[in-house]
Amino acid sequence: MKKVIISLLFVVIFLLGGWLIWHHSGSMAEFMHPQTKYAMWAFIIGALVTISLPIGAIAGFAFKPGPRVTAGLTAFGGGALLAALSVELIAPTVEEIVGQASSPTGMAHDRTHALETMLALILGCAGGGFLFFTLDELINSKGGFLRKVGTTINFLKHKGHEGAITSKEVDVHHKEGVEEHGGAPMAIWLGLLIDGIPESFVIGAGFLSLLSMKLGTGADPAFTEVLPYTLIAGLFLSNFPEALSASLGMKKSGLSTGKIMMLWMSLVLIIAVGSLVGYYIGSSIPHEIEIGIEGLAAGAMLTMIAQTMIPEAVHIGGTKVVGLATLAGYLSAVAFKVFE
Repeated sequence: MKKVIISLLFVVIFLLGGWLIWHHSGSMAEFMHPQTKYAMWAFIIGALVTISLPIGAIAGFAFKPGPRVTAGLTAFGGGALLAALSVELIAPTVEEIVGQASSPTGMAHDRTHALETMLALILGCAGGGFLFFTLDELINSKGGFLRKVGTTINFLKHKGHEGAITSKEVDVHHKEGVEEHGGAPMAIWLGLLIDGIPESFVIGAGFLSLLSMKLGTGADPAFTEVLPYTLIAGLFLSNFPEALSASLGMKKSGLSTGKIMMLWMSLVLIIAVGSLVGYYIGSSIPHEIEIGIEGLAAGAMLTMIAQTMIPEAVHIGGTKVVGLATLAGYLSAVAFKVFE
């Protein structure tokens, strides 16, 4: 319990520091180049979204929720993440493509650009899905499947397991994996990283899209005016149960509370930096390539939801819990659209 309290203090300090930076961002911006100011905003958004990772871990250690609660939260997070991707990334791009294809000028250039953009989106999504699947399989083979129940279930299925997988079988295989890989802390961290890297680019791309729209009107937007609220809500709500569930699994693997918290805090920093990188990349490359990268990140995250989050929730809590919880998460994230 002492370690949990210490971890909580670190998270509070981190949040306080983030709030101070946010609170004074207006006055700091006066001395910054706009590009630097917007990059700092992207970093802050990335940190705000992912701070739910250590918070979720602390909640898991402190309250040790039952299977149904964990399943409901995981499904809720999956639904929120689906809303964030569909509303903030896929839908705006498709609307743009439709607008170009049905341009009143009827110019062939507009239709060609629309086809190129749609092709970039589709290829990006497909590439992201295959990339996540390949890296996930590679890391799982080194012991990365120990990070949570969903990856353990997926690992068992791809090893040729037939029929339904019981909780007892998951626990047995988890114990065998710990003995074989010694807990595999590096593989677990890499597994969590490939879950998080697409998220960072999605954050940067979502922020850049909203910022570009505001700047296009000729206004100098404030920080609160360029926050992609649905995206932030979806990612925040999905990170919390993911960390809660994964931390309990990592604890079973023999990792100490301190090491687990360090894993999550390092991911907060990496994803925040990734959001900054995503912003810079998106602002300096051709539009079609930007859409392709957004699709890459979205495809990887959609594959992650279907491959790990939903199967884990169903396995733990059953379909009755998962269906309604997923719907609730989806609607909750969509509701944040009213703040934009």
